[in-house]
Amino acid sequence: MGTQVPKHPGAPRCPNYVSTIHRPTIRHRRVRIAFAATLTSRMMGHTVFPDDILPPEGTYESRESLLAAINSWAKPRGYAFTTGKSLKTPNGRVRVIFACDRNKLPPSTSIDRARRTSSRRTGCKFSVLAKQSLDRNSWVLTHRPDKDCARHNHPPSEDPSAHPAHRRLEEQDATIISNLMTSGIAPRDIQTYAHKHLDTLITQRDLYNRFATTRRDLREGQSSIHALVDQLHSEGFWCRVRLDTDNRLTAIFFAHPDSIAYLQYNPDVLLLDCTYKTNKYHMPLLDMVGVDSCQRSFCIAFAFLSGESEEDYSWALQHLKSLYQRDLPSVILTDRCLAAMNAAATWFSSSKALLCLWHVNKAVLQHCRPSFILQVDQASDQASTRAWEEFYACWHSIVASPNEAIFNERLAKLELMYNNKHLDSVGYIKMYWLDPYKEMIIKAWVDKHLHFGNVATSR
Repeated sequence: MGTQVPKHPGAPRCPNYVSTIHRPTIRHRRVRIAFAATLTSRMMGHTVFPDDILPPEGTYESRESLLAAINSWAKPRGYAFTTGKSLKTPNGRVRVIFACDRNKLPPSTSIDRARRTSSRRTGCKFSVLAKQSLDRNSWVLTHRPDKDCARHNHPPSEDPSAHPAHRRLEEQDATIISNLMTSGIAPRDIQTYAHKHLDTLITQRDLYNRFATTRRDLREGQSSIHALVDQLHSEGFWCRVRLDTDNRLTAIFFAHPDSIAYLQYNPDVLLLDCTYKTNKYHMPLLDMVGVDSCQRSFCIAFAFLSGESEEDYSWALQHLKSLYQRDLPSVILTDRCLAAMNAAATWFSSSKALLCLWHVNKAVLQHCRPSFILQVDQASDQASTRAWEEFYACWHSIVASPNEAIFNERLAKLELMYNNKHLDSVGYIKMYWLDPYKEMIIKAWVDKHLHFGNVATSR
């Protein structure tokens, strides 16, 4: 499929071969680059570089100071320099070409790339020459004789932050940013601080890249999970790992000593909340949470698992049970994850299993509400909403039934009112929730166990 060029009033007609040749030659690529640069120039408002585009020739104390000076010159003029080719002359002096940061040719459209990203490259030839002095104590900046090296083939940038060279941090600013990162400050908050208090144009993407670099440095060549294990051991966490037949680490369980100590005084309620593959490595994270006498949640332990099978949960809950030194939990709340429920029944057989009401209500809402919207006249939104709200209120009254007799009475009322028009919704509630799990969600049975008002894992 050929390259698609955006249409714009007044844009020059693209030569046919630019979009039809499968493997463009260098000449054809230059035609395409020139066309793209012209089109961009017409689409942007201000596209003219100033007359003093070239930095003044002169002598500088070092190569670094020369580069800093020419980038200071380029910054308000809509471009930036980057280090290009360098070589040694026969007498041993170093020559460096500092080129426009858009000097490289754009990637070929005929090659499949792993990442589909845009490119700033235009093949711009704008550049200057720097050479060491004879005594090697200074650097001399000169203009290049080729006229193509004195003009850009693209419009100036609208903002200096478009150039990585202008976003580079000074050493002292980089130290401040690193300290904020290690303190756990979010990238967006660091960016806000940097723009207010530091002389920098750093972007949020730059900060994410710096975060990734910092993490790689901390791992010291290890995999992320091995680096985590080492850090947990060094900081005194109670930690257990799981290995496969090839001795590869597949799961990790860890708890802080203070959490273990606090658990002994508040063992009654256990919440199991699993986040499913929401991290980079697609490993389910099992949060094991307790509730103290003041109704405050506290983290007991965490486990990164290799999967979501009963065996995975059983491995984690086996280690969790070993943390209880005296009393086991009175109740355990989970969502309707059968693997987690079965594992909890195996290792905490004396604890009452309850289902998280938040998850149950959400499931009823998602499954039953559409049938009310479809059954009621679409022209009357208020009537449709009112019909659903009455059904949903009836469901909540069933959940809140204080005893078995009232439960049976309210369930019969639900069937009488909705069996004719909403049999599927009534059947879903009975077959999927009430028949198998009424003792885990209905107040009449739930209140027989010591749960201190905790009926949901979402707090």
